[in-house]
Amino acid sequence: MLLLFFIGVGVHAETEALQAEAYRTYESVEIDGELTEADWQNATSIRQFIQFEPDAGAPLTEATEVRILYDDKYIYFGFVCSEPDRSKIVANKMRRDAEMWDQDNVFVLLDTYNDRRSGFFFRVNPLGAREDVALMDSGDSRNENWNAVWNSKSKINGDNWTTEIAIPFSQLRFKDEETLTWGLNLGRTIQKNQEEGTWAPVPAAYTFLARYRTTNLGTLTGLSGISQRRNIEFLPYLLPGVARTEEEGTVGVLDFGADMKVGVTSNLTADLTVNTDFAQVEADREQANLTRFSLFFPEKRQFFLEGAGLLDFGIPRTSFNAPPPLLLFYSRRIGIEDGHAIPILAGGKVTGKVGGFGVGLLNVLTDKYAADATENVDAVDVDRRNYSVLRIKRDLFTGSSLGMIAVNKQGLDTHNRATGVDFIYRPTGSMNFRGLWARTFEPASTQDNPINTQQNPENTNALYFGGNWQSEVARVNASYTDIGEDFNPEVGYVYRTGSRWFRGELRGTPYLHWYGLRRMWIGPEIDIVLNSDNQLETRTFIWSTWLELETNGWGGIRIYRNFENLTEDFEIREGIIIPSGKYSYNNYSLMLNAEGNVFNGRVGFNIGDFYNGTRRGFDIRLDLRLTGRFSLEPRYEFNRVTLPQGTFDTNVFGGRVGYSFSTDLFTKLYVQWNSDRNLITTNFLVNYIYSPGSDFYLVFNQTYGTDSLTSGLLDTTLVGKVTYWWNP
Repeated sequence: MLLLFFIGVGVHAETEALQAEAYRTYESVEIDGELTEADWQNATSIRQFIQFEPDAGAPLTEATEVRILYDDKYIYFGFVCSEPDRSKIVANKMRRDAEMWDQDNVFVLLDTYNDRRSGFFFRVNPLGAREDVALMDSGDSRNENWNAVWNSKSKINGDNWTTEIAIPFSQLRFKDEETLTWGLNLGRTIQKNQEEGTWAPVPAAYTFLARYRTTNLGTLTGLSGISQRRNIEFLPYLLPGVARTEEEGTVGVLDFGADMKVGVTSNLTADLTVNTDFAQVEADREQANLTRFSLFFPEKRQFFLEGAGLLDFGIPRTSFNAPPPLLLFYSRRIGIEDGHAIPILAGGKVTGKVGGFGVGLLNVLTDKYAADATENVDAVDVDRRNYSVLRIKRDLFTGSSLGMIAVNKQGLDTHNRATGVDFIYRPTGSMNFRGLWARTFEPASTQDNPINTQQNPENTNALYFGGNWQSEVARVNASYTDIGEDFNPEVGYVYRTGSRWFRGELRGTPYLHWYGLRRMWIGPEIDIVLNSDNQLETRTFIWSTWLELETNGWGGIRIYRNFENLTEDFEIREGIIIPSGKYSYNNYSLMLNAEGNVFNGRVGFNIGDFYNGTRRGFDIRLDLRLTGRFSLEPRYEFNRVTLPQGTFDTNVFGGRVGYSFSTDLFTKLYVQWNSDRNLITTNFLVNYIYSPGSDFYLVFNQTYGTDSLTSGLLDTTLVGKVTYWWNP
């Protein structure tokens, strides 16, 4: 790790300058996917697109052309994508924010601050499905639940497909200047060849994440005379409905509230909320927990997702599915407590740029709330609370930064506070280093922890330093994490306190292009965790081998060598206890994935020892899309754990059935079952975008008990929710 650091000192990434020019139009542009307005022909054409997958540096195999227009309110992008055989176009999703990695698509990446650190990513497929993502930290941090109000249409023609995109300037943040210069990239995916390419070349070492790289952009010029009126957006909602529970019977529901967005400056935006409601938010995905540590669930509530990347402060995940080791601010601690939704009375947030500084400020007030325990949910009784977060990041060099954060949770008679500093240093486009220090503060004695007087300030610290380097043929990363046993950010998330964690990973990632194999991923990973007394608690050695096929699909095997030193008994399930002691055991996992135009499927198997017993299991995920309108996505995970103290099974089922009538009207049924919780939950949603930014939702939820004590229907909720986006 130190070797990587010293090699990189003083070296900075450089990107070849590419320029595109936007053409000002004074005629009305109809977003119909046809590019028939005369000014589309007056705009400069962009035709140079370079692959980063699978043949890095080669031109895209199908001709692609982009033109850019703008007027006082919108910036427009028109794509013409050649495809001689329209039957080979892969497009079977229409719903807003559908994942499009397995579709033909085009994208626009705008770095409106022109700082090569952040950006807005817009993607459209041939059926007109839209996806938008907010990018931070040079694309390493992505807010995929961010939503802007924009419009697009696509059309499949005889030998090509076309897309028109209109993005309001009011949805973007940029400097208040007469002439604007933005960072820009444009891209296209040709799924029949598993091929991706961009206008500004991006490093193939980042594989599919390369499309998000904001350090590798061209320049967009020609934008001038954009009026900088103060943007104000108002989004009120009305929610009528009925709810039925066994305890309260059937009761009526009528609620209303509002969100507001105000452009404080061209670079700073304030988000305000009153009586916030999240009725339309999908339930958390059920998980089976076979560890000693708490589960992690992502944030899905829109108010907290706006500008969320700027408030990020924590340790990067070790893999996509792993929980983060530490987040100093975890917004799910606000308004959610022990499975209960705590009313949010009001909140405000300011995010944006001030000179070379990124600034984030959040303040939320929650109401007092009390509820009795049920068979599946704990009792809760909380007072009114206030939550505040201040985040500042200073831009340095190319893609580097230095930042600080302060977090406060204030109750009536107690508080919990946290602060920290962090940095990102990117000496080259293929190398980066990250580090942070944080500390928590709380009263010496609280109602929840009356013996807190024995805390040692040194045990309330957290420290992290890590480095990463990657190329097309290999990647290396290493890190050190130290989290004190009394480190307690109550508005954050910590996977494991009282630990010193050494981690290293080496991967060979060569392209093969022989016998139907595209690429190999192979190499070791080691994790060593010591407790606060420097005694070994966990050691995990993993050997991974993955093979990617030239024709859609991949597969791999992982071999685990585990050591666990349990210093106290571990009750893994009620009545089943793994005694304290030292355990060494091996286990193995195999995963296969097949991808097609209509059917995607993944199956995984795990087998081996588990502490002083055994574990057997499998995981099946399917994605069936007969047309662009209908989708079926079942998922089932099973584990059987056999221990001397007893045997138990875990079953987690989740299934989505969706139907899209158009890109603005879709329905979805989501069903889940978790045998650990003895619950079946169903969620039926109708979403109609009747005007850009304005939605109608119909939500029908039911919960069923599956054990002998709470069998049958437990509760039912039916609500309608109407929002109206007003942008004067």
